[in-house]
Amino acid sequence: MKKQILIFLPLMLAAQISFAGSFTDTATVISVDKVYKTHTIREPYQDCYIQEFYQNEGDGSATNEIVGGLFGGLIGNQFGKGDGKKAMTAAGALLGASLAHDDELEKSKNARVVSKEVCETKYRTESQQQLNHYRVEYEYDGRTFTYTTRSKPYGDTIKVRIEVSPR
Repeated sequence: MKKQILIFLPLMLAAQISFAGSFTDTATVISVDKVYKTHTIREPYQDCYIQEFYQNEGDGSATNEIVGGLFGGLIGNQFGKGDGKKAMTAAGALLGASLAHDDELEKSKNARVVSKEVCETKYRTESQQQLNHYRVEYEYDGRTFTYTTRSKPYGDTIKVRIEVSPR
């Protein structure tokens, strides 16, 4: 009986080892589907055009009116006595500011048309479908499996690696 156990034990270990591991076999390809991905491309470009606008000779600020009011007030201050001096100063300031304002308005009447090129950056967008990968469905040992790959499998069969391990 001891001899039988000694002979049986190595055979049992050899059987365990032969079932554990991996090997390569072939499987039948059922279908190969292309899977696409949409890529959006944004391309910048310049859109240029001529724009016409009016250009005034005046500067559009209130500085001229303020300076005109100061000088008018200084000149008006030279006339009158007592309360009249204050009234003449105020009248001179108002008159100086008014004259400067009228001058600014006159300059704005002499506006001229100026043409200027204006450029804007705009974008063209284009969507493109690009092949991303293949979805392969195959049958092995009566069961169906799928996997993805970057390269297209050719032929009706593929090689599969089979992993075997004892439970």
